[in-house]
Amino acid sequence: MKKLKMMLMALLVTVVAVGCSNSKEGESASNTSATPEEIMNKIQETLASDYDMQLQDGVLPGFQVIDMTDSLQLGMYADHFNTADIESGYMLLPMMNVKSSLIMVVKAKDEKASESVKDGFEKVLSDQEATWSMYLPDQYELVQENQIKQQGNYLLYVTSDVADKIVKVFEESVK
Repeated sequence: MKKLKMMLMALLVTVVAVGCSNSKEGESASNTSATPEEIMNKIQETLASDYDMQLQDGVLPGFQVIDMTDSLQLGMYADHFNTADIESGYMLLPMMNVKSSLIMVVKAKDEKASESVKDGFEKVLSDQEATWSMYLPDQYELVQENQIKQQGNYLLYVTSDVADKIVKVFEESVK
């Protein structure tokens, strides 16, 4: 009787341990990716540290965060993206139009949607080049150093004076 109870306890512990595991078979915890919102939060923390600022209500002062799944929030960028292709995405841009900084983190719904989002990024870059080439030379330089990165269905668009740091945050988040 004791042996039966011990075997049942061992079986119960095994079932609970396996059932509570988050990982799928063959998948390790390091293969999971952060959400675009989490990535954008990490990017803002990096910028806040670099600019010696504190986030206010989770947002970098002087910037706004836009939900890219909402075409109304996208405003002037609404015609550049098909929101149906975006599973989740956020845009960080200055409130005042005197800086070319623009950061977008998107998780596309699938591979085809990723190409559509990337095309949208190229349109945004073209718009930025047209705007800043005639406006502020130092901001135009940042646009010329723009980086677009893709890791699976995750995409990053970054025009920033600390673009390399932002790319690093992105790449570490979507391993």
